[in-house]
Amino acid sequence: MRSEKQNLGEIYAERAMEEIEPQVSTISIPKIRETRDMVYNGTANPLDNGAMFINTPQAARNKKQKKRRVSPFTIVLLLLGGAVSSVLYIGNILAVGHLMVQINQLQIKHKQILNEQELLKAQINRMSGLERIQQVAQDQLGLRNPRQLPVWIEVDPERINEVEEVFQQQMKRER
Repeated sequence: MRSEKQNLGEIYAERAMEEIEPQVSTISIPKIRETRDMVYNGTANPLDNGAMFINTPQAARNKKQKKRRVSPFTIVLLLLGGAVSSVLYIGNILAVGHLMVQINQLQIKHKQILNEQELLKAQINRMSGLERIQQVAQDQLGLRNPRQLPVWIEVDPERINEVEEVFQQQMKRER
């Protein structure tokens, strides 16, 4: 029949209109397994409720399952590690804040001590002035500046020897 037709377009149209027979596989797969495979690999239509496609040559096989790369134990450990690190970080921030408050208080106290020290130095300078000491000596102790210049006193060496002998005799009596 095809040999009689000379128009190639008609031949191709006729081939396209023919029903394709499903290819028969050398391996027999039960219908239940084919349906299951189609559901799991995403080729089945959910509205067909597992109905087979008539014109499909063979149901596609399931893809190999990928191994789970991250286990739940690893995820739990990561979450636990994250929680511990965040607690430590927040504790560190609080400790640093507390230390900053203490440093501020100590700096204020240091400034107060330095101010007191400067006041004491000023008071020492004021009280150690010669005019003030002279005034206190005159008012409270009754001391006066001498009116005449001091004179050098000369002591006889014989007199020194006599004093030393008396001193030695007193030392012998006390023993």
